[in-house]
Amino acid sequence: MSNCTNCSHTIPEPAHYCNYCGQSTVCFERPFRPVFTDMLHETLDIDGRMIKTVKTLIAKPGMLSLEYCRGKRMMYTPPLRMYLVVSILFFLLWAAIDSASGQTSATTEHYPKLMFCLLPVFALILQMLFKKTYYLSNLIFAIHIHCIGYLVFLVEMFLNSVRVFSPDSGLEYIVALLRLPFDIYLLVYCALALKRNYGYNWRWTMIKYVMLLLLYFAVISVSVQVLLALVE
Repeated sequence: MSNCTNCSHTIPEPAHYCNYCGQSTVCFERPFRPVFTDMLHETLDIDGRMIKTVKTLIAKPGMLSLEYCRGKRMMYTPPLRMYLVVSILFFLLWAAIDSASGQTSATTEHYPKLMFCLLPVFALILQMLFKKTYYLSNLIFAIHIHCIGYLVFLVEMFLNSVRVFSPDSGLEYIVALLRLPFDIYLLVYCALALKRNYGYNWRWTMIKYVMLLLLYFAVISVSVQVLLALVE
């Protein structure tokens, strides 16, 4: 048993938060390594929930959004936290590969901010396409779709990195073949996720899926052009 340093209420072991005020029990007056480990554990949510969340996200398109919106939240990592973790990994790898290839540009650091700002836009497009839905549930779905996109692009970026370290080796054709299953997976995944999450028949799901892709890619294209113009 210990007392909370914020409100002095008793905290039962092995609780990581005060039951009264919610403050973390992490103590900073310790050696750096254990403090860093605790902070990393708390930030990345490494308590089994992240693993379960990623498994559900990958294996059951649309299910994670449905479960979370229906109130089953304690067993899953919060959407925004997962987005931050996955997107940070993605853009860190992107920056590392750009540096290794000598192609680092002034715009690279702005892409994470741009994509984060486009999340509400993606949710708004969903709101327009799927009537009688709630914006917040669409935003959660948007976050999960972007997370699976980042995970797939992480794998593909890793495959592409082979060409950076082995240029002119003839591996680009092999890399393209290895990427193909992941591209197909992502396209099929999004269709299945839309079908499960919104419950439309396949005909209307595919019509709305194509409209979603066209509208969102148009928004991304315009946004990137504006970003390039502002930076340059």
